[in-house]
Amino acid sequence: MKSEKEILAEFTALVFNADECAHVDTLSKESLLKGALTSVRLAANDALEVSSNMPKSAQAELDRKMLAIGLPSLLTLQNKAFRDFRKIANRGSIKKEQEYRLVRSVSETGLLNQAEQLFAYDLIENYEQTRT
Repeated sequence: MKSEKEILAEFTALVFNADECAHVDTLSKESLLKGALTSVRLAANDALEVSSNMPKSAQAELDRKMLAIGLPSLLTLQNKAFRDFRKIANRGSIKKEQEYRLVRSVSETGLLNQAEQLFAYDLIENYEQTRT
């Protein structure tokens, strides 16, 4: 399962075509992965905004490229609950009831791939065991 940072870096690089344009090296996947997770999240938020203003045909092409390299769909990344889930998954544990409800809710949707789904179930199970 890819980390939140890897997913966001790959997505940002795709949106800005950074791997194809030498003059935007700071937005390449490799450059983003060298930075802090907070910086990658900021760049990804900008990429989400840019992608939401793309024509539908460009969004469909971006979505196809994302799925081809193992990223979640564009619609999934645009979903705030999914992004919040990735933060919790990156940390590796649920800390409070609100996070528990979010992970439980996301695990019951079609937003997660199979590996993420299993990881969500593990997070839920671990949280429930610490509460009993």
